[in-house]
Order: sequence, then C-alpha cells, then structure tokens
Amino acid sequence: MRDGMLAGLGVVFTGQEATVRTDEPGLANWLTVQGVPASMFEGVLSGREPAPSRAVAVPLDHGRLPSRRVLRDIFSRSSVLWIPLASLSTDPQVSRYGLEKFSEIDIRGCVAANRRIISQLRLARAEVHMTGPGTDLTIRLPEQLRLSSRTRPELLPDEHSTIGNYFEVAMSPTDPAGRVDTDLTVSGKLRTDSVLVARHRELTGARAGRFGAAAELAEKMRKCCPLYAWIRGNRFVDGFGPFTAGIHAASGPEYRGAVTEVAVGTGVLSADRVDWSLNCLLNEGAAGVRLGWATV
Repeated sequence: MRDGMLAGLGVVFTGQEATVRTDEPGLANWLTVQGVPASMFEGVLSGREPAPSRAVAVPLDHGRLPSRRVLRDIFSRSSVLWIPLASLSTDPQVSRYGLEKFSEIDIRGCVAANRRIISQLRLARAEVHMTGPGTDLTIRLPEQLRLSSRTRPELLPDEHSTIGNYFEVAMSPTDPAGRVDTDLTVSGKLRTDSVLVARHRELTGARAGRFGAAAELAEKMRKCCPLYAWIRGNRFVDGFGPFTAGIHAASGPEYRGAVTEVAVGTGVLSADRVDWSLNCLLNEGAAGVRLGWATV
C-alpha cells in the first residue's frame, strides 16, 4: 500500500513530499505505521503549525472540522488533494479500504483516459451510445457540453482538487433545483452493480436528516445487485421495484427520479479487489458508467 500511495502522490505533487491530514487519530496512526507521512488537522487549525505546502486532506467526520470556506482559507497557499471519505462513510475500516484502493490507481492512466473520453464526447455529433453487459444507454449531447474532470495530473502550487475529478468524466443533465436539461438527455437500460449514497457537507435543514435512511436503503439495494434500471428522458422509470418509494422519499418530490449525473469512471480498479458492499468514495471511480440521482 505504501509504495502505491506514495507513487500516486508523487505524480500529483510532482515528486515532492506531501503529508496526509485527517481528523481521525486511528487513521493517522495506521498510515504512519504503513510508512505514509500523516498527522492531524488539529495542529494547523489551532495555529500551532503552519499549513503545509502540500497536503492530502482526508476528513472522516465533517462535524469535527470548520466549514469548507474556512478550510480553504487556511490552506489557501497550499496544494491540496481532497479525499473526502466522510461524504460517504465515517467508518474507519471503510476509510482504510478507500486509501488502499487509492494506492492501486494509476493516476497518470486515469487522467489520460479522461482526456480520451473528453475528446470522443466533443467529437461526437449528436449522441453517444454506452453499452456493456446489461447496459445500453443513449446520451444525446447538447451543442455546448459542460464536463467535470481533470486533464492534468499535477497540482499547481496553490491548487485544490478532489480525488473524484481524477477518476471520472462527469456530465449533469439536471440542475440543483431539479430542472431537467432538455438538451442533454439519457435514455436506455443500465445494469447496476452497486449503489452508493453521498452527503453534501454544507447541506442543512430537512434534507440533511435524510442521509441515514438513504444509507440504509443503499445497503439493502447493494445486497440485491445486480439491478436493472430503465431511464427515459433523464428519469428513472422502472427497475428498482420495492426500493422505488424509498428512493423518491430520499430524493424529495422536486426530483421525481431525475438523473442528476452521468459519469464514466476511469479508476480501472481490479474487479476482483473491489468490495461493492461498501459505501466508499473510491468505488465511485471504478471503470464503468455511473448514473446519479439526488438524495442528500
């Protein structure tokens, strides 16, 4: 694990040493034992230590940290790779699994794959087809395509990026208010091998309280995978059976099964080493097509 992780960080930080910062003492100790430099956020947050020039931020519980804006200010002069494992799970065992998966990812290979996929999407005239075992999707593309992905592996001296941007190319056919984009549409059949649920750290109010129920629902769905879902005009219309009511309850009435994200994973993790039963951020980037709907 150590060699793979340090190799990946060497690519991101152009061969210069970076330290992992976390809010979980057990994770910091585990990384240190593995030979990966790691320490707690607390020293920097308290002002006892200066912010490092290069850092890998691995939060496990957003409630133990200040707001994203405050953290951005504190690390404003640092290069930071964010691995926000807390968005999906606070379980220390899941976090260890996630960092082990990170150590297996070829960062340069991911970014090169991102560039190839972006080029293919931009060269496509009107639509693209994504097919595989149990999957046959047609994506109609707008004239102006907006994509989220990294095309350069190295971070600049004061640049911040999340790990997710490294191992996927993402498009969004629905805006944050639930309005469906009629220019970018997804239709067809999708084989679902895993179901993940993420929580936005800045979310407040009634929706913030839905994460527990959504996580329980996702766990039940993972046990029933593979599932086969049908999408028509950016909305899931069939395939989730007894889980449908729970999905709508977690999403909220404004979404009504709307697809909020279409992504192609480029993490290329070895299939026999991916634990699909875990709600883990690093599983998002495993190679394949990922469709998202709004929950929390």
